[in-house]
Amino acid sequence: MKRLSKIIISGPRTAGKTSLLHLLDGDGNLVNYNHDKFLQLFDKIFIEKNKEDLLKDLIRKKSVVIISRYLKKRKYLNIHNFKKKLYDIGYSWIESDALHFETPAHYSIKSFHKIKTHKFKFNFEAFDKNIKDEIFLSNKKTFYFEEVVDIYLRSYVKNSENKKKKQKIKSVVFKSPNEIKSIENCVNEILNCKVIYVKREYLGLLKSRALDLKIREKGKDINKYFHRVLFTKYLENIKFTYQKINELQKKFPKKLFITSLEKIIFSRTSEISNILKFLGLKKKKNLF
Repeated sequence: MKRLSKIIISGPRTAGKTSLLHLLDGDGNLVNYNHDKFLQLFDKIFIEKNKEDLLKDLIRKKSVVIISRYLKKRKYLNIHNFKKKLYDIGYSWIESDALHFETPAHYSIKSFHKIKTHKFKFNFEAFDKNIKDEIFLSNKKTFYFEEVVDIYLRSYVKNSENKKKKQKIKSVVFKSPNEIKSIENCVNEILNCKVIYVKREYLGLLKSRALDLKIREKGKDINKYFHRVLFTKYLENIKFTYQKINELQKKFPKKLFITSLEKIIFSRTSEISNILKFLGLKKKKNLF
């Protein structure tokens, strides 16, 4: 079966990732607004240490083998620990959104706290069953991690009722976990993917962070929260992350594109053209 193209949007919280998701929605793209952090499954399988006394049980209880090309590791996985890992990384958010027929649609801190949503028609039960059947009930007993990602995304497309019936989906656009290590794992492990990293100027990030705290704590003076954020290691961590992203982009220029919220807003025509060219997508008139 032909692989779906994977377009992964990443960047710091409040950098403008969801704004870019909205711009890329439509045509042959299906956007997953859930931010379900499925790619963190890589860490759960290959990075985190599992108890050695459970290994024999894993082998015995109808397991499959998952392979990491990047780390050159092979790990056993059965339905029990697979589902446990999924729920550890936010699988229940899709289940909840499907139950309530809505998915996040925020585009700012204020809209986030007002719980803006899209209509979301999704058959979660069929989605879940498709994944389990393809991995654990097929004759195939060994999978590369990217194949597991493809199974997950194919099932997401198949069971999404938001897409037009005659629309042929070629790409799935979704947000990755924000951590630099997760982005590094993506570009190293997943062959068929493009990553867009959205930066934002430091002052804008600080203001949004402060506004988030003010709203959460029902405060009145935003300056109090701005100073609180300013005198933490938040800015230092962002600078470090930006430096690492720049280094990673030089290593993977065909897989990682760096943009910014400011470029998307103030140089929209040229920047969206650059992004679409990088992704190999046709220009959309309604974006300009």
